Amino acid sequence: MTYEILLYPRTPGQDWVEVLAADETDGPVLDQTGLNRGVATFRRVEARLRDQLAEPVRTWVAEELDGDVLGQLQTRDSGLRVDLNDRSASVSAPYGGPGAPVQDLVRQAVEIVAAETGYEAYDPQRGDTFDGSFDDVAAQASPVRTPDQDDLWAEEPASHDPEGGESADAASGAALHDSVADDEDHDAPLDPRAERARLIQERRQELLEQRSTPKALRRRGWVYVVFGVLLTVIAVMRVSAGQTDFLTWLFLGFGAFELVGAWLLFSQATRAEAAQGQEPADTADEGPEDPLQR
Repeated sequence: MTYEILLYPRTPGQDWVEVLAADETDGPVLDQTGLNRGVATFRRVEARLRDQLAEPVRTWVAEELDGDVLGQLQTRDSGLRVDLNDRSASVSAPYGGPGAPVQDLVRQAVEIVAAETGYEAYDPQRGDTFDGSFDDVAAQASPVRTPDQDDLWAEEPASHDPEGGESADAASGAALHDSVADDEDHDAPLDPRAERARLIQERRQELLEQRSTPKALRRRGWVYVVFGVLLTVIAVMRVSAGQTDFLTWLFLGFGAFELVGAWLLFSQATRAEAAQGQEPADTADEGPEDPLQR
């Protein structure tokens, strides 16, 4: 028996029937920006949950645009499960009866997911907003909603026998570590997906820094100047020819916009250059380090 709480985006006063119906319809296709934003949200949920949990946790995060599941988290002992999807989320756990400790975990998880996503919680067992209480009668009749193939703890990691050889399930254990992040083995190699995400983030940061150098800013500024002057000249020629239609004013507006953008880029380049020239001076003012102060 599993008690599950669903979370959806909901406008004030919107009926849950409309919310559930909207979830059944096809939404916008998930792009890379949406994937990155969703994974970042899941990581915040994971970090806050780990602060509340005192048991081992396994997680999985999406890397490819091949589905709407962004991240999954599951505890080993209590079976608490959190799934973050593209347009919804869910929190579930095996129902342990009235007053079971896992109910407090479910409440905490729902609060954290709602705070990080802005979603509202819905109790499908009661058919209404989740208010922190659990329907014991409905829970007894509710089926297990987490199939074995989706259970992050369905297979234990590979272990070694006392003679030093690998156990028969070594291959399955290795495959498991390739698909989920397990916080039990801190000496294991880095999760390749996490390492790949780190490298991608570093590359993005490097590109952003390159675009913010004074040279790059001035180069982009001159491109804006060329397009601005060209569009402005076209607009002036059309006015001289007596053409004062919408297209003429459109050329003139875009030309002015490009020139203003060029001025902003040149100003930004000047400020960046001044900041770079100030750093060595600040360092020099500090004077040489006194070895006696070490």
